[in-house]
Amino acid sequence: MRPPTAMLAFVLFVAGPALADTTVPTQDLKGLGDPPGLSRYTGSVLLYRNDADYDELRLPVSRPVDKGGEPVAPKVLEARGQRSSLQYLVPPGRSPLEVLRNYQQAYKAQGFETVYECAGPACGASEVSLHGFDLGRLLVPANYASAIGDNSPAACAGGAFVGDLRYAVLQNKASGAAMALMSWKPGNVSAYCDEAAFKKHASVFLVRVQPQARAQTMETLSASELGQSLTATGKVAVYGILFDTNKSDIKPESRPSLEQIGALMKQNPGIRLHVVGHTDNVGGFDANLGLSKRRAEAVAAALTKDFGVARERLTANGVASLAPVQSNADEAGRARNRRVELVLQ
Repeated sequence: MRPPTAMLAFVLFVAGPALADTTVPTQDLKGLGDPPGLSRYTGSVLLYRNDADYDELRLPVSRPVDKGGEPVAPKVLEARGQRSSLQYLVPPGRSPLEVLRNYQQAYKAQGFETVYECAGPACGASEVSLHGFDLGRLLVPANYASAIGDNSPAACAGGAFVGDLRYAVLQNKASGAAMALMSWKPGNVSAYCDEAAFKKHASVFLVRVQPQARAQTMETLSASELGQSLTATGKVAVYGILFDTNKSDIKPESRPSLEQIGALMKQNPGIRLHVVGHTDNVGGFDANLGLSKRRAEAVAAALTKDFGVARERLTANGVASLAPVQSNADEAGRARNRRVELVLQ
């Protein structure tokens, strides 16, 4: 018999002390329920839910590889909009494959097509990858482990080892919605869980993204406001310069912010600026480092080409996620961390 697959415990197993064994729940955990329009496998129990009004995800549609100790999927399906992440425990006796096929069939009727599917090691999981690269680290929210606690039903269902892993990405091209599904059975669970009972159940982790425009809450700073911040602190964060996920092309709606920077430079011909790109911590560090620098270079180039700022007055650099202004644990914090900063030379 092949040993169970491990994948950083799918980031779902966190060892720690407990006062008593955690038992298999028979109903949704308190306060949890399905998002509107989302169907679950019949008889499943909801163990975890996390939502964001707007998020930007890169759903893996290829086997993750290790780059500098970080999991990176060479091919991804980019999805942005309202996100829901959920974990279910399905009734005993169902296999992960059976569960996955039921989801695929149900959502095919709603216009979804399976654009990627894999099983076990082909997904990037292996029996020795407890601290390696895996789908779990790419799919679960950053604050997942702290949110579920050490020995919750979600942690017990996750298991210390994940067996019979199945994964698929579904897309509705007409609506732009996307969904990632992962189903598995725990090979081993914490000593503080009712191991025999939990091992009878397959689990599902589901991520759904529905198209929704991002709320534009960041005001365009005037040239005067930019100058005041630079005088007071030596730097200013500009949130009105926008890019698509994982790209360095400046979006058209960024022009008002660029105009104000151009005006600032015209009004103050003696100043020179560092243009610094910042990202959140989603994805590999090296990739984000390169992306942040390309974005800074794009801003400097636009200021020179479109607003007549001498290129020697601008130096472009990127620092990836090295200087966050908020936690990356939720989308609100990640949105604040994705920015361009102007720093006085």
